[in-house]
Amino acid sequence: MPRIILFTLLIFNLAFAKAYATTTQQDTTHIARKVYRATRISNPPKIDGKPFEQVWDRVTTGGNFIMAQPNNGNAERDTHKTEFKVAYDDDAIYVAGFMYDDNPESVLRQFSQRDQVFEQADLFGFFINTYNNQINQTRFYATSANALGDAIAEGNNQDFSYNVVFLSEVSFDERGWYVEMKIPYRTLRFPEQNVQDWSFQILRIIKSLNEEYTYNYIDVTTGTDTQYDALLTGIENINPPLRLNLYPYVSVIHDRFDGIESTSFNAGMDLKYGISDAFTLDATLIPDFGQVAFDQVVLNLGPFEQTFNENRAFFTEGTDLFRKGDLFFSRRIGQRPSGSRSLDVLDNEDIIDNPRNSQLLNAIKVTGRTEKGLGIGILNAITEKTSATIENTIDGTRREVETEPLTNYNMLVLDQQYGNNSSIALVNASTLRNGSFTDANSNALVLNHNNKAATDNISAEVKMTNRFTPDGTQTGFATEANWRKTSGKWRPRLGHFFKDRNYNPNDLGRNFQTNFHTFAADLNYVQLTQKGIFNRYEISLRTRHRRAASPGFHTGSEINLNPFFITKERFAFGADLNYYTDRKDQFESRIEDRVVQYGQGVFTGGFISSDYRKKFAIDIRAGRFKRLQEKEHNYDFRVAPRYRFSDQFLLIYSLNWDKNNDRMSYVTLTDDDTTSILSERDTHSVENRLTGTYNFNNKQALSISFRNFWSRATFSREFKELQLDGSLEDSNYTLEDDFNPDANFNVWNLDLSYRWRFAPGSEASLLYRNSISNFDNEGAIQFEESLDNLFMEPVRHNLSLRITYFLDVNAARKWFKA
Repeated sequence: MPRIILFTLLIFNLAFAKAYATTTQQDTTHIARKVYRATRISNPPKIDGKPFEQVWDRVTTGGNFIMAQPNNGNAERDTHKTEFKVAYDDDAIYVAGFMYDDNPESVLRQFSQRDQVFEQADLFGFFINTYNNQINQTRFYATSANALGDAIAEGNNQDFSYNVVFLSEVSFDERGWYVEMKIPYRTLRFPEQNVQDWSFQILRIIKSLNEEYTYNYIDVTTGTDTQYDALLTGIENINPPLRLNLYPYVSVIHDRFDGIESTSFNAGMDLKYGISDAFTLDATLIPDFGQVAFDQVVLNLGPFEQTFNENRAFFTEGTDLFRKGDLFFSRRIGQRPSGSRSLDVLDNEDIIDNPRNSQLLNAIKVTGRTEKGLGIGILNAITEKTSATIENTIDGTRREVETEPLTNYNMLVLDQQYGNNSSIALVNASTLRNGSFTDANSNALVLNHNNKAATDNISAEVKMTNRFTPDGTQTGFATEANWRKTSGKWRPRLGHFFKDRNYNPNDLGRNFQTNFHTFAADLNYVQLTQKGIFNRYEISLRTRHRRAASPGFHTGSEINLNPFFITKERFAFGADLNYYTDRKDQFESRIEDRVVQYGQGVFTGGFISSDYRKKFAIDIRAGRFKRLQEKEHNYDFRVAPRYRFSDQFLLIYSLNWDKNNDRMSYVTLTDDDTTSILSERDTHSVENRLTGTYNFNNKQALSISFRNFWSRATFSREFKELQLDGSLEDSNYTLEDDFNPDANFNVWNLDLSYRWRFAPGSEASLLYRNSISNFDNEGAIQFEESLDNLFMEPVRHNLSLRITYFLDVNAARKWFKA
C-alpha cells in the first residue's frame, strides 16, 4: 500500500508541473467576440416556423458558425450552413434560424415534450445574457420536431426547472429546416435603460452527424461556455413590462384503497409577479401536489434516513440560488411530523390517525439579480399544526397529540458575482417551530473563484449550524476547500472536507455523515476533441484519505481509476477500478464513538452504452466487490434496452440486480443500549422498470411509468458483540419472539398519464395511479413468492384530473384597452 500511495503522489507531482507549464499560455480575454446588431421592426412576424415574410428581409443575417464538437474550431460544412436573424419591437425579441441541410430527409425528428430537447432530433438554441457578464444565460431551445425547452445557465451548469412562456414553430423544405421564436420581454430580466448592453450565443446540433456548432467560437478546453458569448447591439428604447402571470388551476382526485373511496375537489392559483426589472415573486396559494411522481422507495437497512428527490414544481423551478451551500433540501417542507414516530401510547390505547405529512399552507419565493451582479433569493414556507389521534379502547375517549407545530421555513441567499464566472455567497436557512419544539439556524459562506485566464478554479465553504432544543443549543461547523485546473488536458484537483460531530443542518437541509476529515487528490486526463476513433475520452485517477475528526484516527482510504471513452459512432464504454484500505465505520454500530471494522476491498466494474440514434440501443453496467480477507462479496448488474418504434413512440426497460453476501451488519442494541449486536447479512434486490411515451405531437403525450422493486435481507443467527476496540466477540444473544431482523420488501407503482398543452403555458393532465406495497420478515423468500404475497395486499387506485391555465395580466390589459 505505501508503494501505491508513493507512486500516486509522484504522478500528481508530474501532473502539477505539466499543468502549470501551460497555464500562462491561455487567456480567454483574448478570444474574439463577434458583434451582431438586432433590427427594430414595427410589425411582428407570424410565428409559424417559416421566416420568409417581408418583415425578415431587412433584418441583418448572421452566420459563419464554428464547430464546438467534435473537431473544435473547424468551420461549418458547406452542406450544413447555419444562419439566423434577430429582430425586436416593444414587446418581444424575434429569432429566425435557418438550418440548411443538403439531405433534409436525414434530419432526425424524434418527438418529445417540454424541456426534453436532447432526444434524437436536431436542435436550435438561442442563449441570451441581458447583463453581458459572461456568467449567466437564459436559454431557449427548439428541436426539429418543435419540442420547446428553456433553462437558466451559470457557467457550464444549466437548470431546466426554469419555465417561462415563449412561442416557437419549425418547418421543413428541400433546403433544410427553419425555426421562428418569439421571446416576450416578460420572460427576461433586464435593466431599465435606453441602450441595452446584451450578449448572446446560438447553438446548432446536427444529430445525424454527431456535430455541434456555435455562432461565437467556444474553446471547449478552457473556461466555461458562457464566457464565449457574442455581443448583441442595437436594442434600444425598450421598457421592462409589467410581469404578472397567474396560473389558476382546478383539480379533482378520486382515491380507492382497501374498500374506502374518497373524492376531493381543489382549486387554487400560482402567481409570478415581477417586483422590479430584476426580481420576481413566486407564490403558491392553496397548493396542490396531487400529481407529483412516486418516490423511489427501497429497503433501507442502513444507519441513515432514506430521502427522495423533489417532485413538486414550486420547489424545483427557479431554485438554483437556494442550492448554494447545500443547506436547502425542500422535501423537509411538509415532511413527516417529527413527533409521529415516538408517540407515547398506553397499553389500553390505539393510534387512530397519525398523518404522515404536514400540510403546506403557503409558500413564496423572491429571486433575481441586479445589474451589478448581486443575486438575491428569499424563500418562505409555512406548514400547519399536525396532530395524531389516540383512542382509549376501554371507554372510547380520544385525545389529540401534537406531532408537529405550526412551522416556518425560510431561506435567504445573497450571491455576488464578479470577474470571469466567479461569485461569493452568504446563505442562511432557518426553521422556526411554535411552542417547545426545536428551532434551527444554519449559515454558509460560499466562494467560487475562477482566475482571469479561466485556467484554475478555487472553491471554498464555511458553514455553521445551530439547533435550539429544550435542553440547550447545539452548534456545529463544516468547511470545504478545493483547487482544480479547468483547462488543458491534464487537470489535477486537491480538496479537503471537514465536518465536526455536531454539524446538523437537517431541519431544512440534508446531511448524513459527520465527524470527519477527508483529503482528496484527483488527476484527470481529458481529450475533449476528436482523436483517432474517439470523439472524446477521459481517464480519471482519484484518491481519498479519510479520518475521524474527534478523536482523530484513520477511517479508510481509497484509490479509483475510471477511464471513459466515446467513439465517433456514439458508442460509449468505461471502467471502474477501485481499491479500499481497511475501514472503520463510525455509524454502523448506532453507538457514538463505536466503530465497526471492515477489511481491504477491491471493486471492478464497467459499462457500455450504444448509439441512441439507432432504433435499438442498450446500456449495460456490471460490477463486483470483494473484501480481500473477509467473506463479504457483492455482485451488481444493470441492463437497459430501449427501442424507438417511431419518432412518436419510445419504450425503455431496465433491470437492476444486486446481491450482497456475508456483510457484517447491525442487528440491534442490547437492552441497556451499550452494546451493538451484529451478524453477517445477505441481501438480494431486483428492480424492474418500464417507461414509455407516445407523443401524438409536441403538445400531447401519453406516458407510462412502471416500477417494481423487491429486496430481501437474511441475518445469520451467529451473533457478535462489538467491543470497545472495534473487534467482535461471539455473543449468546438470542432473538426474542417479537423481533425478527430479516426483511422482505416489495413495492409496485404504475402511473399512466395523458398531458395536453392546449395553449402556451396552459396544460391539462389526466393521471391514473396504481400502487401496492408489502413488508414482512420472510428473509428467505424467493422473488416469485414475494410477488404473490404482494398481490394479496390491498391496491390503491387513484385517478386525478388537473387543469392549469396561463394568464398574462399585461396582455389581458391590452385586450381590454382594445
